Amino acid sequence: MAKKNKKSTKINIKIRNFFGGDPFDVGIERVGEKTLIELAHTIGLYDVEFTKKELLRALRQLWSTGDMVVREDILHFFQEDKILYPPLTPAEPTLEKEEKIESLLEEFQDLTPDERMELFGIFLDVRTKKISYAKIESKLQHIRFEKKKERLQKALDGTFDLDDRLEFNASIAITFQHQSFKKITVLKTAVIDIDELMHEDDEVLIKKISLLKENTTAKKQKDVDEFVKNLKQPHPYLSDEQILNALKTASPTADLRLPPLNKTVLKAVLTANADVSDLHISDADVVIISDAKFVFEDLDKSVEYEVHTSIELQDILSIIWKGEELNLNSMIEEAKKEQEEHFKAEFNMLVDECHKASTLLLLPKGELLEMVYEQLSLYLDNNLSISPKTHRKIIYAFNKAIQEQLLKRQRQMLLARTIRDFKNLFPLARSMKRELILHIGPTNSGKTYEAMQALKAADTGYYLAPLRLLALEGYEDLNASGVDASLITGEEQLINEEATHISSTIEMLNFDVDVDVCVIDEVQMIDDRDRGWAWANAIIGAPAQKIIMTGSINAKEAIIELAEYLGEKLTIVEFERKNPLKLLTTATAIADVRPATAIIAFSRKDVLRLKQNFSRNFKVSVVYGNLSPEVRREEARRFREKETDILIATDAIAMGMNLPIKTILFSKVVKFDGEKDRFLTPSEVHQIAGRAGRYGLNEIGYVGALKSDALHVIEKNMSKPAKEVDIPFKVMANLDHIRLVGSILEENSLTKILEFFVENMKFDGPFTAANIETMLEAAKIVDGYDLDIAEKYHLASAPLTLKSPFIMASFERYVHKLEQREPIYYLPPDLKSEFASTMDELLEIEDRVKEITLYLWLSYRFADYFVDADNARHFRGVLNRYIENSLKNSHFVPRCKLCTKPLPLNSNYGICQSCFRKNYKHKTHHKR
Repeated sequence: MAKKNKKSTKINIKIRNFFGGDPFDVGIERVGEKTLIELAHTIGLYDVEFTKKELLRALRQLWSTGDMVVREDILHFFQEDKILYPPLTPAEPTLEKEEKIESLLEEFQDLTPDERMELFGIFLDVRTKKISYAKIESKLQHIRFEKKKERLQKALDGTFDLDDRLEFNASIAITFQHQSFKKITVLKTAVIDIDELMHEDDEVLIKKISLLKENTTAKKQKDVDEFVKNLKQPHPYLSDEQILNALKTASPTADLRLPPLNKTVLKAVLTANADVSDLHISDADVVIISDAKFVFEDLDKSVEYEVHTSIELQDILSIIWKGEELNLNSMIEEAKKEQEEHFKAEFNMLVDECHKASTLLLLPKGELLEMVYEQLSLYLDNNLSISPKTHRKIIYAFNKAIQEQLLKRQRQMLLARTIRDFKNLFPLARSMKRELILHIGPTNSGKTYEAMQALKAADTGYYLAPLRLLALEGYEDLNASGVDASLITGEEQLINEEATHISSTIEMLNFDVDVDVCVIDEVQMIDDRDRGWAWANAIIGAPAQKIIMTGSINAKEAIIELAEYLGEKLTIVEFERKNPLKLLTTATAIADVRPATAIIAFSRKDVLRLKQNFSRNFKVSVVYGNLSPEVRREEARRFREKETDILIATDAIAMGMNLPIKTILFSKVVKFDGEKDRFLTPSEVHQIAGRAGRYGLNEIGYVGALKSDALHVIEKNMSKPAKEVDIPFKVMANLDHIRLVGSILEENSLTKILEFFVENMKFDGPFTAANIETMLEAAKIVDGYDLDIAEKYHLASAPLTLKSPFIMASFERYVHKLEQREPIYYLPPDLKSEFASTMDELLEIEDRVKEITLYLWLSYRFADYFVDADNARHFRGVLNRYIENSLKNSHFVPRCKLCTKPLPLNSNYGICQSCFRKNYKHKTHHKR
């Protein structure tokens, strides 16, 4: 402690030189802020606010409480800086200080010249006001005491240590096995009283301390003699030669009662008395290393490791020299037990933490232990210990190993939370305060017109149509009204960069683009078996401030329930038909049909046969579902502009086509709905009949039938209310859902994912999985190719006609080329004539138009591979003109499939009577 205080004093004195004699706490006040910051960085002081006030506080605290290293660093900084910071007041004159020191020294009568000079030099560096008689007297006593100790050490041939004991060399005689020799050893006397050292005369002290030296030496001699005398003979661990060597080679500072042993000798002794694989000997202890095996509980695993038994060297030497039993194996066993218990605790902590990290996975205990052991085994290199660093590494590796499983589990939970509560799949819509408005009423009541007016008045908007043809009409209507709009359908996109509005088919709604108003047309289609999901998704997820739905009265209750599920305000506006409908009382004969009449059939075959029949007396337009939108539009234009007299159509005209129809006549009241033939429903009758009597052109619309039995069915259904839209609503998996389920199932088969969705998705709201039969059939095809799940989904969502071998063959060609990553070109047909002369020829061209629709639809999703879109569009125009010419010029006489002879107009068979008889006779003869 004395040395430390002396060093501290010197630093304090030196630092004052930079502050004009002021101490550090005072002088530091005069240092500039910039220099203080540099000083803080130099000594590693970072966790402080770098203002002068805070820096001064921190530096003063460091100076007063810090160790010598900190003070030396601060002093070194100012020595390097070489800038002085003197007091603001003038320094006191040196002459005044010298006079004061001289004056005080004069009061000491017995000062030697050397003492006088030393004291003068010491106090010359002390501020005048700090110099006093008492301080000089204290310093004088210290000087004289140090001089006295120097005299005593010289006289006694020793050195005083910090505890005021005299340390000296003594000669100790040793006799062992008839050999005698002397050892120089370092001894220390007992502590000498400080007062005696300071005040006793030198002669008295020399006599006393000399006696202490003799007694200390005698005691050590006696202890060594006793030690040698008590050595066992023969010694259980050491030979006589080893004992003599240990005594002779012991260093002067070694304790001769426990002489150190050569490391080779010590190792030999220890390995002979324990299961030792290795040893490490230091000045303080001995580490015995033994091999062991640890068996993991609840795991068929074990690990070999090293037991490290640490014993203090002095304890080992004491046992060996005394010849006592070492019992090293029991020590090793105790160390092994302690090490294994500690390891078990560390391992259990590791398992517990991994268990918490994997709680969602519900891992069985055995599987969890196996996973933790697998990671731990990488770090058990003969060391049965888990350091904090190893613990962190294992936790990191474990978390990484279960990351995919956790993600899968989290997605499962997300699936349960989001898909089951279907509205949560549309976060943008849920974040908006939407207003729902329902326009309901019969056809020709102005409900859609009013919705479109609101759409045109909005800054931004969406028009969602059930058909491409209606989307095109909406697009043209918006642009004609001065509203910049874009058209987006499955196979066509007319993008206006300045557009504020979008007209699209309902399936093409972008759920990530928010608008002010969204009009959803023909909302009763939410009940459609195949496409109803698109209306449900749009109503739930359209990101618009105002959603205006238009539809028939039978959708009212369903939309109310859907609004309640969404928790959104619903306003219902009911519309009345603008002009009345009148039901004809008798069936209308063909001869009585008048212009501006639409005759309704429910199959392409029936439409073309009716055209053949009526073409004798009328110019006829034809509309049916298999026609392309462009041809349907052209046929409607011809009828609208009176280029034709009557329109023969399927119920395709019921979906929003505004035509100048005065009379609607049903040719049949039975239709095939995709599963079976059935009678028309009241809703279908209302929707079709409502197209009669367009407001502004015909004050009254007339509804009738070509036959009495059909008229009777129409009459009954006209008076019946339409069947309410069924609940639950059908919803459809989109690509995000498919990816989610695929990742959870770790499945790339689109068929299996779709089947899982249909079979397992249970919803909290009023929903059920949509009918996806067509998509499933397409999925079975695309699953046979090496494509990713997004590509498969887009392909399976394409507009396919499963019953058309030509369409399906084209589809498979496209998929094959896409798998090969080759460019896919459109293959145009070779038209032999200007129009079709038979129904089969017309059907072939209609399928070729559908092929173009399929090609263009895919070109928007796989633009890098479907590289011939412009050519496909060109031929769509060519084929549409071909169909238009065919409808204008051909009579489509049904012909026998075997001999091509004309068939009667009302024939229900595909072959003629002659071919039937021949075929029948051939079969009969063959049976005989």
